[in-house]
Amino acid sequence: MTISTRTLATGAALLLILGFGPAAAAPPQTSAERGVRQALIRLNGFLARRDMAVVDEFAKGDETLLVGSAPDDKARGRAELEAHFARYFAMPQTISFSWREVRVSVRGPVAWLYAEGEVVLRGDEGETRQPYRLTGVFELQGGRWKWRQFHGSSPAA
Repeated sequence: MTISTRTLATGAALLLILGFGPAAAAPPQTSAERGVRQALIRLNGFLARRDMAVVDEFAKGDETLLVGSAPDDKARGRAELEAHFARYFAMPQTISFSWREVRVSVRGPVAWLYAEGEVVLRGDEGETRQPYRLTGVFELQGGRWKWRQFHGSSPAA
């Protein structure tokens, strides 16, 4: 079967018109990837400082979801996110992450990441590290990447 250049061009144009191509308002791939990685770094800083401004890193709306590694570790929407982080910040240890692998993909104003590394718990008795995996979905809002979904897990041994 032979495919002409004209057929390929028509197909590419249809993909762009139907919205399957990159969005015109989306930042360049490298800039977008950098923005998502910066959101991951900001999250770590807010967690280490026990700063409730971490909630502002998440997109507004009831469909925003955080699912952690504990069985009851789930929050949907701003009020539940605030309660979630208040509980974590009341713990005797601080929480942060140390990532050894981070992969980011971007499609227009939506991005997703996969990160693998360790969750780090620091307290008066020292530091504990446990394997941790994270997937996240981000939405570009006002020029900044916001978490739309955070899903963390501790891999089974």
